[in-house]
Amino acid sequence: MNLRSSLSITGALIGASVVLAPMGAAAPSPGDPGSPKSMAVPLTEYVMERDGKSRARAEKYLETKDEKQQALQALKERGVDVDGAWFEGTQLVVGVPRADAAEVRAAGLRASTATSQSELDAIAGTVLERAGKDSGHVLTVGANLPDGVVDVRVTEEAPRGLRQRLDAMEKVSVSTGEALSTQADVVPGRIMDLSPGTNCSLGYPGRLSNGNNVLLTAGHCVEGMPSILDTNGTHIGEGVHTRFRSGHGSVDMGLMDIDSEDTGVPYVDSRGHSGYYGVRGMSKNPIGSELCKAGNTTGWTCGQIKAYNRTVNYGGTVVYGLAEASVCTEGGDSGGAYIGVGNLAQGMTSGGPVGVECGWNRGYSAGSYSFFQPVVDAANYYGVTIDTVG
Repeated sequence: MNLRSSLSITGALIGASVVLAPMGAAAPSPGDPGSPKSMAVPLTEYVMERDGKSRARAEKYLETKDEKQQALQALKERGVDVDGAWFEGTQLVVGVPRADAAEVRAAGLRASTATSQSELDAIAGTVLERAGKDSGHVLTVGANLPDGVVDVRVTEEAPRGLRQRLDAMEKVSVSTGEALSTQADVVPGRIMDLSPGTNCSLGYPGRLSNGNNVLLTAGHCVEGMPSILDTNGTHIGEGVHTRFRSGHGSVDMGLMDIDSEDTGVPYVDSRGHSGYYGVRGMSKNPIGSELCKAGNTTGWTCGQIKAYNRTVNYGGTVVYGLAEASVCTEGGDSGGAYIGVGNLAQGMTSGGPVGVECGWNRGYSAGSYSFFQPVVDAANYYGVTIDTVG
């Protein structure tokens, strides 16, 4: 497995997904914070190219999905016990107990009482146990909600006995995958230099309850608590916490303390592709929802959310709680920001397949897959309120 690391930062941090500017100095201005560019623009172009739709049909497709996402959020706020959600075309399917099914249907969504995230997560939790001494050959494990199964990727060298044991499990689908590694990159889209000698991409800035300004990033980007510099060699912060530990069971979330004279700015920089996108909030958009990511190595690439709660084996470091997307990433993209429909922050790049070549700013045509740390989980764990444009 491939962690997307190659850590590095920029002077006025605007590269990955977030912008840092010296306190008292004008931040690089991507536009009026009161009217940020809508993610509907790049996502419309992505859907047009992917599906061969006209602009009008692509816009309607995304508007419909956005409406369904808002209806789902309203259900959650009313206390409906949502246990997974996924798109089938523009129809949003919601896993719920039978008692909540009528309320889901009344909201214009489809209720599923047969498939749920928690049921598949429980099955996924037994896969590594069943693999036993051969667990090192298991690359990824996690729920595939649309198909109602648990997807397991194993190495090409996996023993036949392992395949047989996994194939015998109910609701488990086994395939062969490529080795994976982390991919480092730290500010929503911009490069962040880690001292000594590596680089990542910048993730999402925010504040702790005491008002201290910090940055959420991939945990492997700040393992060892490095000093963090911009591209001019100016110190902009320090790694202060990580849940990533090489060679051990880990969670790929970490925290950078931004220097007091610098400020996080809530814009994702598309790295010259299509401008800056103001962050409106954060969420876990439903599976099948479109999103794009900014990173130092590959720039702007787009795709769809494929799954949540993936367990990923990065060459002996097993990482829990990742999301998977059909978004291309390479080394140096780690920590970079994923942003989706509604200008909602989704997460920070963790890793992907080894040897992938995405090209630069191939937003709508680069193929592959990647894993990201959901920003909601990281923000909740660290008690961070992410910066938004309002």
